[in-house]
Amino acid sequence: MGVKDCSSTKLGGDVPPPTIWREIADDLRKRVEDGEWEPGQRIPAVRELMAHYETPSQNAVVRAISTLTSEGLLWSDPNAPRRGVRVAERTQLIRRGARRYQRNPEGLAPNMDEAAAGGWQDKVEAERWREPASEDIAARLNIQPGQPVTVGQYVWLTEDGQPYQVGTQYEPLAITQGTPIEEPVDGTRGNPGVIARFDSIGLHVDRVEELVRAKVPSAKEARILQMGSKVPILHITRTHWAGDIAVETADIAIRSDRMVIVTTHEVPLSEGASE
Repeated sequence: MGVKDCSSTKLGGDVPPPTIWREIADDLRKRVEDGEWEPGQRIPAVRELMAHYETPSQNAVVRAISTLTSEGLLWSDPNAPRRGVRVAERTQLIRRGARRYQRNPEGLAPNMDEAAAGGWQDKVEAERWREPASEDIAARLNIQPGQPVTVGQYVWLTEDGQPYQVGTQYEPLAITQGTPIEEPVDGTRGNPGVIARFDSIGLHVDRVEELVRAKVPSAKEARILQMGSKVPILHITRTHWAGDIAVETADIAIRSDRMVIVTTHEVPLSEGASE
């Protein structure tokens, strides 16, 4: 199948007509969606695609690939450019929504509990440090700006190593200092979640507030999550409360193309209704 190029400029300095790269992008999109290449499989190189589409315009092909990359259909690892452009993985995982924050016998964090229930195993990469609380984080934790907080950044990956979520959580050092939970956990399997950790020092979380927004990722989030800049993420601002004490707050970014949120709502019977 050829896409005729109306450009008369030379290779390397051409600015292709708008229709050329769009036609190539549309056809590449269809080929990906039709399953011509498997997830993770490398697509043909630029020069092969130039020959396939019968165009001398390298820029048209590169722009078409860039468009599909920004849409999340293709992925190119900036740390391994020689691996070429590949079809993006489409693994979908389940997040339990309203029922995700529950105490469980093992004290597992919600993502670990969901993984165990779903019969799959995720991986976590973690970094931990301390810093003065920013005005925003201080307001969410009901502390003064500049007071020390412990910080944990966690990147969750599927079993095949594909990142789907990054979260940064903050805990007031004034609460945890000198206790067994002074340092955030490393995020690996078997570590207790926030609820179990604070239960262990007598602070019992009784509610978790989440504010969920859809937005395009920041440059940092797109890099960490290996995603296109136009693929929306779910951004969650979360705070764990024990009474009127905010024990933890977090910013969480989730790839919307890899996560399904399942929410079950109990509907009480109205007065006088029979079961």
